[in-house]
Formats: sequence, C-alpha cells, structure tokens
Amino acid sequence: MTGRPAPSRGFTLIEILVAFAILAFVLVALYRIFGGGLATTARLEQRSAELLMARSILERVGADVPLVAGEQSGTTPDGMAWVLDIRPAAIIEPAEQQTAPVLPFEVVVTVSHAGISPITLTTLRLAPQAPPPEPLNPDLNPDQPPEQP
Repeated sequence: MTGRPAPSRGFTLIEILVAFAILAFVLVALYRIFGGGLATTARLEQRSAELLMARSILERVGADVPLVAGEQSGTTPDGMAWVLDIRPAAIIEPAEQQTAPVLPFEVVVTVSHAGISPITLTTLRLAPQAPPPEPLNPDLNPDQPPEQP
C-alpha cells in the first residue's frame, strides 16, 4: 500500500504577511491612543499649574500685594506669564463712596503659557477706606503751642 504523503499543515507565507499587517495596524492604533492620552495628560497638568498660580496670586492680594488700583505682571521661571489687574469696582454709587467704610476692588488675574489658552480668575476684595485727613486745629493740636492773646 502506497500512500500519499499528507499535506503539510502550516501557514503559508501570504497568511503570515497578512497577520503581520493586521498586527501592525493594531499596534499603530494603540500607539496613537496612548500618545494622545499622554499629550492630554501633559496639557491638563499644565492647566492645573496655571490655575494654581492664578489662585496663589489672588491669595496674595491684600496680604503681600497691596490692594491699590494698578496693574502688575511677571513671568515664572518655567515660562508662565501672569498679569494682575486691580481696579475699583463700580458697585457703589460715587456719592456713597465718601461715606462707605470699605471700598470694593475688582481683582483680575490672567495666567498664560505658550500654546495654551490663558486662564483668567476674577474676584472682589474689600479694602478699608482711609480716614480723611483731619484739619489742623491749633487748640487741639498738642504739637503747636496755643496762641497767646
């Protein structure tokens, strides 16, 4: 009995090439997904750092930074630019400002970094109103001797 040899049961070269092509497409897709995720994470970390910087500057207003109208700006060592703008808030009528015990100020902080849209935080702060200077009264001023008639 002469038998025919059984056909080999392996993969052909074309089947192997198709399998490698499918594997390459899957790996490229996974690489793009993970790469996009890492880029998004880096952007979110940068946004968080900008937000923390803006909040830190707002907290300093009234403590380290005097609460007076004006604008200040600067840059951090890692390249974040910030602008602090303090201006009187228009929520009190001008006639009432003279008698108000406190004056409201609008405080605006803008922090930006290259390639990312800026973050702006706004708040209101109250500053005590400076008392008006007292007129010199020679009868009540101890530094000047009373006038002699």
